[in-house]
Amino acid sequence: MTNKQSQDKIDKQNPATELAQLRQIVFGDAQQDLEQKIDQLGQSLQTQLKHLEQQTSRQFSQLQSALETHVHQLEDKLLNADKDQDAKASELFTLNKNLSSELEMAEAANKQETDEIHKRIDHDLATLSNKFSEQLKQALAQLTQVSNELNASKTDRKTLAKLLSTVASNLETGDDE
Repeated sequence: MTNKQSQDKIDKQNPATELAQLRQIVFGDAQQDLEQKIDQLGQSLQTQLKHLEQQTSRQFSQLQSALETHVHQLEDKLLNADKDQDAKASELFTLNKNLSSELEMAEAANKQETDEIHKRIDHDLATLSNKFSEQLKQALAQLTQVSNELNASKTDRKTLAKLLSTVASNLETGDDE
């Protein structure tokens, strides 16, 4: 390479290096200290961020595990509650079915008993009615007989009275023949 090409190359690189050189001259070691502190802060920040990320990840895992445990417990409780509800519903259904059949049997028995009572009452009423009718007929017959006897005995009394009157008059008159 020639001198001129080298110079051109230096001139092309020169503005950046010149700026760096100027900074070195103006700020000197303070700039390097600042850059080191910035690098150290960046590294410290990255370390702390990684630590926080790990801690957050760990806490999130613990929280997720706790939530899953609680969800499983709630699912178990709900499953048990569902089973209990199903068992109770089945028991109530069975009780209802049993009570319905017992009620039907009781209604049938009551209907049968009621029908029997009605038949007995009807039979007793018919028997009493027949007895009263018969007793009424007998009473009427006796009444008629007594009435006829009384009428006959009145006639006999009149006849007896006439006879006695005739006897008395004959006795008075002395017709004893």
